[in-house]
Amino acid sequence: MRQGLRIISLVGGLLAVPAWAQDAQYMFLQAGKLQLNDEDTTVTANGATLDGDYDDLPFFTGGVQKILGGGDRFRYGYEGGAVISWQNDSVNYSGVVNGGATVNIKVDNEMFLFGTMLGGYGDINFSDRARLFLSGGPMLLMGSLKQEQDRPYPQPLSTAVVVNGDDRDFSFGYGAYASLGLIFSVGSTSEFGFVVREQTVEMDFNDAIADFPYDGTQYMLSFGYKM
Repeated sequence: MRQGLRIISLVGGLLAVPAWAQDAQYMFLQAGKLQLNDEDTTVTANGATLDGDYDDLPFFTGGVQKILGGGDRFRYGYEGGAVISWQNDSVNYSGVVNGGATVNIKVDNEMFLFGTMLGGYGDINFSDRARLFLSGGPMLLMGSLKQEQDRPYPQPLSTAVVVNGDDRDFSFGYGAYASLGLIFSVGSTSEFGFVVREQTVEMDFNDAIADFPYDGTQYMLSFGYKM
């Protein structure tokens, strides 16, 4: 009987989540840029296609990583947070119209995006001095985009090229992300590190002059606090 109780106690101890693991929680703020996988963009003017390129976008993420279980070295849990991004910039488009005339136009972008992410989390803990983590899961985004043609550049036929579409458009997007981060402890509770996140998101702005892709790679500095 005693032997059976010892076995039950041993199994229960192995399966139980350590108390320190249940209490481990990290708050983080990440700041960096989103480098688009496809920076090319086009508009149609007077039956011709004009080509341009988007710039990288600023990106901020804030949230929590919660440890649910594991051992001294390998741990698992979940993370969740909010994301913010925007673009107030102009894109230069150029092309050939009317049988050989080169035309340049400028399109102003006003975009704001807010969303959430929630995913699984796993890390390797290096004696509380650093941790290497992987995380991933779904993303849900809401965006607002307004694109309008700026005044044409002074050149032949440019005044005749007009691109319509100055209404603000709203869209919901969904997709997924995967993150890899290396975080270092600074003192007893503060953290600092680097995070690379790959995301793929569907965003459809029906009234926009040009398509606005949102797939890409984020390069982030991470500032955190261990609770």
